[in-house]
Amino acid sequence: MQRYKTRYELKTEVKSLLQGNWTRAIQLYLIPVIVMILNINVNRSNSTDAMKDAIYNNGGAFSSLLSTGLISYIISLVVLLISLSSAFKGLDWIEDPQLDFQPIKSNFTYFRSPDWWKLILIYILVGIFTFLWTLLLVIPGIMKWLAYSQTYFIYKDLNDRGEADGLTLTDYITRSRQLMVGNKGRYFMMQLSFLGWWILGSITLGIGFIWIYPYYKLTMANFYRDLVDKNAVNNIG
Repeated sequence: MQRYKTRYELKTEVKSLLQGNWTRAIQLYLIPVIVMILNINVNRSNSTDAMKDAIYNNGGAFSSLLSTGLISYIISLVVLLISLSSAFKGLDWIEDPQLDFQPIKSNFTYFRSPDWWKLILIYILVGIFTFLWTLLLVIPGIMKWLAYSQTYFIYKDLNDRGEADGLTLTDYITRSRQLMVGNKGRYFMMQLSFLGWWILGSITLGIGFIWIYPYYKLTMANFYRDLVDKNAVNNIG
C-alpha cells in the first residue's frame, strides 16, 4: 500500500484546482450554502411560532409542533439531495480537473435520477445506526460516524462503474466501514483542520462560507479519492 497524501498535500491540490475556478466552485456549492442558511432560519422561526402557540393557544400547540417537525424534515431531505448532487459533481471534478459541467444545474442531478430514494434511505440508515451506537456512549457514536463517512461516495463510485448490481443499501455502509479501517483518525484530524475556517465563517455572518464550503467539500472529495487510490480494489468493489 502506498503512502497516503498528507492534509497539506490534499488541500494544496484543491487550492490548485480552485485557482481561476472560484466562480464555478462557488456556483456549484452556492445552493447548498443558501439552503442550509434558510433551513436554519426557518427552523428558528417555526420553533418560535410553536412556543408562542404553546403559551397563548394551548389547544393548537401539539399540531403546530408536528407541522414544524414535518416541514423541517422535508427541507432536510431536499438539502440532502442538493448537497449530494453537488458533492458528487465535486468528486467528478477532482478526478478530472478539466471537466466541463454546469455548476448550478449539477445541484439537481439526483432530482432527475430514478434512484433518488436510495440516497434518502441510506441517509436514514446511517442516521439510525449512528444513533444506536451513540446510545451506548458518545465515543462509539463518533467512531461510527467516521466509519460511515464515505458511504455516499462509495455509492456513487460503484454505480458509476456499473458494479452495484446485487448490492443492498447496507453494503455501501459496510464498505465505507471497511475503507475507513485505520483511516478514521486521519479523517477526524482533517475535519479538525477546518475548525478555524468554520469559526471565521461564523463571525462573518455566514458570508465566508461562500468560499469556505467549496474548499471544504472538494477537500473531502480529494480525501476519498486518495483512500480509493491507495487501497485494494476489493475494499469498495
